[in-house]
Amino acid sequence: MSTEFNQPPRYDDHDADLRARSRPRGIAMSILVITWAAAVTGGLGVLWSYEHQPGWSHASPQKWPQTTQLIDAQNRPTLVMFVHPKCPCSRASIGELARIMTQCRDKMQTIAVYVKPRQCSGDPHWEQTDLWSSAAQIPGVTTVLDTDGVEAKRFGAETSGWCMLYDRDGHLQFSGGITPSRGHSGDNLGHSTIVSFLSRGTTDVHRAQVYGCDLETNMTQGANQCCQK
Repeated sequence: MSTEFNQPPRYDDHDADLRARSRPRGIAMSILVITWAAAVTGGLGVLWSYEHQPGWSHASPQKWPQTTQLIDAQNRPTLVMFVHPKCPCSRASIGELARIMTQCRDKMQTIAVYVKPRQCSGDPHWEQTDLWSSAAQIPGVTTVLDTDGVEAKRFGAETSGWCMLYDRDGHLQFSGGITPSRGHSGDNLGHSTIVSFLSRGTTDVHRAQVYGCDLETNMTQGANQCCQK
């Protein structure tokens, strides 16, 4: 009767050499994965920070400016939105405006003001972007050209997508943006505040952050450069 014993595996010098050479590769791969994950996380953090960074905002006139060439409605509130014609993130603002108009079109007058720098006045079609045509197609919205940002200055608007809602007596009821972040649509404070005022005639909120490009940016440069200001 014989007894067999399981012998532990024996490794020759070749196997040991393979293990020795594979160890640095594993370490290098681990470092590569960690570096990639850190880069992705950092990039997402920068993107999130940019999307949630509001534009410049200062106090808007509490009364409808007497010097403005815009005509307010005498029998209902007036909403004015200032737009940079080449601001990609303002597409979301136009989309939110369309949603508001679906709910409240008959309750207010709405004017979309497109700012055009004086140095671009030689191009008669400069402002005719998809942002202009999108707003023009919304029932109840009037589009207006603002050469050299004259009206924007009168209303104190500095960021694309800035909305101001004045009541029928010309008193400011809301000033701010109508998107939750740059280039994103969805439920947000500005939208709900405007709808609330038009429905109830009062609101407890009068300001909201504005997410968009600087209206005074040299708009002859690329749209992406503009939005990175």
